[in-house]
Amino acid sequence: MEHIADELERLRSSEHCEKGECEYEFKSENDEKEGSRFYLVASIFTVTLLTFGAGAHIAWASPTIPRLKSKDATINPLDEPVSVSGISFIVGSFYIGSLVVCLVPPRVLDSYGRRPAMVLIATCLSIASVLEAFSRTWWLYCLCRMIIGMGKGACFYMIPMYIGETARKENRGRFVLFIMVMLLAGMLYSYTLGPYFSTKVYTLLCSAPLVLSLLLMSVFVPETPYFLVSRNRPRDEVAKNLEKLRCTKDIRKEMKQIESVVQGKMTDGQQQKTTYISLFEDRKCRKVLFINTCMMIFHLLAGVTVIHAFLGPIVDLVGSNHWSGNTWAILVASIKLVSSFAAAVVVDRFGRKPLMIGSSVCCAICHFFLGLYFQLQAMGYSFVDQLAPIPLLAILIFSMGYSFGLGPVPFAYVSELFPQHVKNVGVPICMGIATIFNTAIALTFPFFMEYLGMQWCFWIYGLSCAGSAIFTKCVAPETKGKTLEEIQSMLDS
Repeated sequence: MEHIADELERLRSSEHCEKGECEYEFKSENDEKEGSRFYLVASIFTVTLLTFGAGAHIAWASPTIPRLKSKDATINPLDEPVSVSGISFIVGSFYIGSLVVCLVPPRVLDSYGRRPAMVLIATCLSIASVLEAFSRTWWLYCLCRMIIGMGKGACFYMIPMYIGETARKENRGRFVLFIMVMLLAGMLYSYTLGPYFSTKVYTLLCSAPLVLSLLLMSVFVPETPYFLVSRNRPRDEVAKNLEKLRCTKDIRKEMKQIESVVQGKMTDGQQQKTTYISLFEDRKCRKVLFINTCMMIFHLLAGVTVIHAFLGPIVDLVGSNHWSGNTWAILVASIKLVSSFAAAVVVDRFGRKPLMIGSSVCCAICHFFLGLYFQLQAMGYSFVDQLAPIPLLAILIFSMGYSFGLGPVPFAYVSELFPQHVKNVGVPICMGIATIFNTAIALTFPFFMEYLGMQWCFWIYGLSCAGSAIFTKCVAPETKGKTLEEIQSMLDS
């Protein structure tokens, strides 16, 4: 169903639309412009609270890990300091959970409706998050983090679909961007609260957005009209949902379009026959899968997982006497949040490839200087403390550069390159492979940091960023200003 929004946009702009009907539709949207957004905005805000909570738990590790390693019983909620392997599993279990969800066929999450699926996800997230707050053993932390990771992975499949099937074409892009903004806002929320509360209270505060989303979702968030039509629900039930989302009763035109799109989807034999095997049998699909998977791997091997989860400990190793690691985590999260807004403005102005190449080169340079600093520190040079501003500045520049290219552009390629009839199987495979790499990074970084040295970690990430720039230049296509049909024609050639 995730292609329905694009098909609806094509139908609305079709040359076969009668002049009078089109004029009526635009008139209705302008007349209802002020009043027609509240219910829709409130519904989308409620479901994206899940990504806010997921962002809070992504950043949860940064202020919590130093406490779990502490021997002070008043700080450490566990009975004894956790080992390096324990830290590795606590951080990595979150991404293992995300991997498990990627292996679940999309049709399973799609069977019972968007709203029931998201209510179930919110329930599991809330229970696991509250249980995590009262955990006293590291293995229970791992179990809760794994369930939260599963919920986070399911959110990033269901919420874009919900937005695509409820928002108007004029504001759909803005609302999809809101997912990333809420994720970063949740991380900033988590970084800000972490230093000032005990681990139990801090974890409960990270749970609050999830519980709030569950309560609000159970009260007023509607099912999408597309899903109701696809399940042959009564026409008056579909109309009531659409009237709520549009705050107008002039929905006859859109009702006909929704029914036409869903009926076309149901009669599309090609879509019904799509399987995981058929994805690899088609040359173009194999090419798209290769490009998207590489893009997502570069997105993760840029070191963003490490920066999110271990930012506090990394900055503490720099030895800055001015701000703590948690303070720098707050600053970096704020910069990423502002940069994400700016990226939304420029991504369609400069194109995908220039932003991806520039971002990759920028991040590679930052990793080189970070690795150089930690190499000099490991060699015991006395002047290293005077160079502390260099790695801190590199982290800030990395955060800005990543937000402009390596962060958002791979997701743009995933949404644009896959043909509509294979998205249901192509996207899970692509995200599953990427999640395997993400899990490996989270699991191995504590060992790399302990036994190999921080400098080699950053140099490896720097080489990955350089590889990203070369791959984008030589392999990835430019999709700026092209319709989905034009992109597919370009891939065919």
